[in-house]
Formats: sequence, C-alpha cells, structure tokens
Amino acid sequence: MEAAVTEKAGYCPHCQLLVEQGVHANWPPRPIRCQHCHLLIGVGRGQSEPSREPGTKGTAAGVFSRQAKRASDEGGASPEEVIEGIRAAARKLGEQPERLLMVDYQQAAVGDSSLPPLSDVFAAFGSWKGASRQAAPS
Repeated sequence: MEAAVTEKAGYCPHCQLLVEQGVHANWPPRPIRCQHCHLLIGVGRGQSEPSREPGTKGTAAGVFSRQAKRASDEGGASPEEVIEGIRAAARKLGEQPERLLMVDYQQAAVGDSSLPPLSDVFAAFGSWKGASRQAAPS
C-alpha cells in the first residue's frame, strides 16, 4: 500500500519566508534561489514551516536591509507611494504601520506588485524604521 503524499508550503531556511506553496517532501528537488533573500536553497533543504527560534526574523531583516540599501539608488516610488504601500500592507496583515515588521512587508511586497519593493522604501527614507514611522497615523 502506497503512503499518501501530502503537499505543504516551502519556506526558506535562511530568511524563514514563504517561497512556494504545494511542495512535497525533500523540497526543493533542485537548488533554487529564494526570491526574498536571494540565498541558495539546496536540494531537500527547504522547510515546511518557518522556524520559531527567537531572532530568525531579525536575521532575515538584516539580510533584506543590506540588499535594499545596495539597490536603493534605483528607487522608483515616491515617499508618498511608499507610505501608502506600508499602510496597505499593514491593513492587510491587521497591524499598525509603525509595528509592521520589515520581513512581513517583504513577504507582502513579493506577492503584491502594487506595493513598492523594499529597495524603494530605503531609497525614499533611508531605513525601515524611518519609513514605518512616517506611515504611522498622525
């Protein structure tokens, strides 16, 4: 009798963000790059759920921050568009804009092309904290 194959979600072992839905055991079948942190995920090294270890989101935030700062010269969104993007992501996630985590915004921005990319946030404000503070209601 064959065991049932269940599909799961595939999370990056580096940044802990969702990379792919509907994956099977030993995901990925071949090395792939995470669309969030751009690090390589080796064969079978993906996770079926994000790590609950303290500090994993902070580690991912450091990776995203460095990448966004490097790319921030290419910013295409205005400060107003960035603020509205942060507010929209916060509303979707049921969070206050000033409490929205950068990694949660990154996850939302990858799945929603109407949100400015993280590099535009850094180009407009220089930091995530500055941007999220500006997006807070007055």
